[in-house]
Amino acid sequence: MEYPIWQLTTLAGGFWIAFIATIHVYVAHFAVGGGLFLVLTEQAAYRTNNMHLLEWAKKHTRFFLLLTMAFGGVSGVAIWFTIALIAPEATITLIHQFVFGWAAEWVCFLGEIVALIIYYYTWNTMNRRDHVIVGWLYFIFGWFSLFLINGIIGFMLTPGDWLQTKDFWDGLFNPTFWPSLVFRTFFSAACAGLFGFVTATRIKDDDTRMLAVRSCSVWTTLGVLAVIVSGWWYIAALPAGQYEMVAFKSHRVAVFMQWFWMFSLATLIGGLLLAIRAPRLISFPLALVVLLAGQGLFGSFEFVREAGRKPYLIWDTVYSTSIVKAHMPIINQNGAIASAKWAPPELKKGITEDNWKQAGAFLYQLECSACHSIGGPMNDIRKRTAVFNTNGLDALLTGMGKINKYMPPFAGTPDERMILARYISEELNNKAPMDPVELPELKSVEPVAFGSDTSEYVLTAWCARGAGFYAQSDKWTLLPPSNTLRAQLVLRGPGPERVLEDVVITYQVENGFKGKSLSGTLALNEEFERFETKLAIQSQANGAYNLLPVINLEARNDAGEILATARVALPTSNQMGCRNCHGGEWAQGDSGVANATVENILAVHDRMNRTDLSNRKGVVECASCHDDPMQDTDGKDKRLNLSAAIHGIHAVYLAGREAEDSCLKCHPESTLRGQHDLGGFVCTDCHGAMEDHAISLLKAEKDQSIPGADRLLGLIIPQTLGNQDAINPRTPWLNEPDCLTCHVDFQPPETDSAFNSWTDGPATLYAARRDEMDAMHCGACHGSPHAIYPASDRDNVMPLQYMDEAQAIGANGTCVVCHGETMEDAVHHPGMGLE
Repeated sequence: MEYPIWQLTTLAGGFWIAFIATIHVYVAHFAVGGGLFLVLTEQAAYRTNNMHLLEWAKKHTRFFLLLTMAFGGVSGVAIWFTIALIAPEATITLIHQFVFGWAAEWVCFLGEIVALIIYYYTWNTMNRRDHVIVGWLYFIFGWFSLFLINGIIGFMLTPGDWLQTKDFWDGLFNPTFWPSLVFRTFFSAACAGLFGFVTATRIKDDDTRMLAVRSCSVWTTLGVLAVIVSGWWYIAALPAGQYEMVAFKSHRVAVFMQWFWMFSLATLIGGLLLAIRAPRLISFPLALVVLLAGQGLFGSFEFVREAGRKPYLIWDTVYSTSIVKAHMPIINQNGAIASAKWAPPELKKGITEDNWKQAGAFLYQLECSACHSIGGPMNDIRKRTAVFNTNGLDALLTGMGKINKYMPPFAGTPDERMILARYISEELNNKAPMDPVELPELKSVEPVAFGSDTSEYVLTAWCARGAGFYAQSDKWTLLPPSNTLRAQLVLRGPGPERVLEDVVITYQVENGFKGKSLSGTLALNEEFERFETKLAIQSQANGAYNLLPVINLEARNDAGEILATARVALPTSNQMGCRNCHGGEWAQGDSGVANATVENILAVHDRMNRTDLSNRKGVVECASCHDDPMQDTDGKDKRLNLSAAIHGIHAVYLAGREAEDSCLKCHPESTLRGQHDLGGFVCTDCHGAMEDHAISLLKAEKDQSIPGADRLLGLIIPQTLGNQDAINPRTPWLNEPDCLTCHVDFQPPETDSAFNSWTDGPATLYAARRDEMDAMHCGACHGSPHAIYPASDRDNVMPLQYMDEAQAIGANGTCVVCHGETMEDAVHHPGMGLE
């Protein structure tokens, strides 16, 4: 935040650093190994009295001087120029920390220059012994230069104890200093052979050319083999955090590791072929191909090594955005724009609708440009974010540095984060803002006629799930359409009786809907003394979205005579908001998860979990791997249950949000429709904030020693309670918020949150619980969960049948519905409001 960054677009994302550095460092290694190669070749020529070999050494020295000193020196300056402009904070840190080291390295470099110039210009004037001594001096200066630079480069990856001590020697002799030094020394030797091939093609004497080429082949092949072994040592020596990033976290590593092995093999084969077939087929183009293979070998390894630094330029100190890690809390509090000394003055006054694009462009430069280009070859931001809209990008930015640890966390306020997401989505990717979900106006349903003086029976019904959401396509099933319809039949009278025998209750879904079991018979559940059946109804009717299909119920005796009829709404919705973050449109009309959205979900799952779901044929069933009590599946291999896995991951990306921007980004807008909604309650009042909800699920999995629970728990900060220990574990669908937490003794609420007080199991869930007489179910009088009477018009069809008013059956003196008369005592539960 102290220094401005060179603003690039197409060739941004560290392109120039990568381009210049990989070439320069390749030449720099040749400068070390080539020096040893020269002096040993000169000694061999003197020893064998081979004037052709000596002449080649002289000519190779000229090539060596021009490449290492002229090109190498200029490209070295170019590196300093680019890193100072693109990564100023890390550059100044290296300068300040290693002043003595840089000074010593420059002394060594000066020694290289002087020794090499003397060596080149005194071939014919200096005696052999002194000339060889100068050659050895050059190599010694070069190797000590490598020694020092190796320590500084290694410090950026593995600073080790320096993080605590800030001591120069701890930084220089860091945990990977020695394996890195051995690796680079062997690679320098391989470079000597690779570059030697280029000039060896010009030797006119066949025998000498064969000798030179085979000598270069030995340097190359043995050097590369030693590089592979020492490279493994290098990677294995990485501390846990960096090793995990290289081995598991950065998906780009696998690609570059493949290139490393391919180029290693190509270099070895090329070096051997040149030796075996020389001198007949040796040529400059062939030597150049082998040389470029060596460049690919080294470049791919450097990319693998660099991946170990992510998301830092200097591990645990300076992020790749040039933001100092220690400054993050203040930046998050005050804002990135306010903290950047070089931010435009007009932005420091505040972000408005008039300057949001300028603010977004500045935030992009600050947060993204170090690693991403705009339409360029390095991590093109447009390609990598093409699937996301503003909501998805905001979530992605929230999770940066947590799940995706190779990316630094976003620095700034939530408002700045949203502006950056909007800039990338709307300005760079030209994505129009997503239209808000609109619920259709559903046609009212006429209640069944009920005669309070003539009807003998009351048939009441409710659903186990008041929000019967589902998500599936022909490629994927997260949760299939499913709900359980429950009913009770009551014989009216001063002493009403439940009817459980000699009666059949049938149902018929209103016309136009699709699904399984659109009509049938409810079965008697003897244990809980109710009738019930499972239904799988889709939320499309006659081509339009309809979340509340109405079920027509009939109760008949053994003679087939109708005892009672009723209607009840059965909620079902596939208006899941996966597209809000994963892209795509609705699958059909105004609902459904489209295949484009599913493909992104599966691709993300593959990348994060190393699975191959995207390539599987048929339908991917999430519950085939993850336990899910709703679907009665056990999963496999001790994976997190489905709800814990989904909420655990999404709590990381949707952290710090209210219910509207967390729960309802995924769940249908129609989830809460009843009295609680009318009273201003939201999802988090009962289930807790997104983070707390996830913690409760993950803690139960942790208690079962399920792998992955601890990892996610470590990324989530509780919102409602002070710490994770205070949050009680729960199993999804079986342990839900207990109504009596708020309604103590069935009285009006004494608190505004039921979070963290869970029901004991299936029998104590609201939809299964019975009154104090152990007779009537709560849902029979109050309606389905999430749709407690009064609710939407269709949800109210049953109380309107019996009372001409949308309220709990029996409330406000309406006991006559079942009892045939007004009751003086509240027999079902206290606080019934009989007056």
